[in-house]
Amino acid sequence: MNTISKTPASLVATDVWAAAARTLTDFSAEELFDLPELDSTYGNGIPSSGGVGGDFGAWVELVADVGVGKRLIAVPVRQDTATGPANIEVEIGEGANPNEAAITRFSCAFRSTMGENAVVYVWRSLTDNARLSVRIRDSDAAARTYVVGTMIA
Repeated sequence: MNTISKTPASLVATDVWAAAARTLTDFSAEELFDLPELDSTYGNGIPSSGGVGGDFGAWVELVADVGVGKRLIAVPVRQDTATGPANIEVEIGEGANPNEAAITRFSCAFRSTMGENAVVYVWRSLTDNARLSVRIRDSDAAARTYVVGTMIA
């Protein structure tokens, strides 16, 4: 008969795992009621995709200085050109022009109508006093324009 005995090491590992699971899933009341408030002082950028399908367009500044202890909660994107469908990839970067470094990237798709919107939730901590920029690439052979915003808390 093959039996498995619980050794002190396996008990410790089990206890550590249980404690970690509780830590990751349990929210205190303070955490629930002290969620960050979105800051409405940040503007939008109007990037264009590259002139060739699959190429990124130029970086466009979204925010000159995000401040201290901020998080990028979400990125709203609106198609601003009224031609054909587009699968787009959005890249958000930090750093001074022309030395932007991508910190997050996501994809979304639009149909053929101008003014379609998408909101992508990213929840990303930002470097203190960072400059945020955006660039876009899409599946179209012609350059398209988009409006990209930031939801920062």
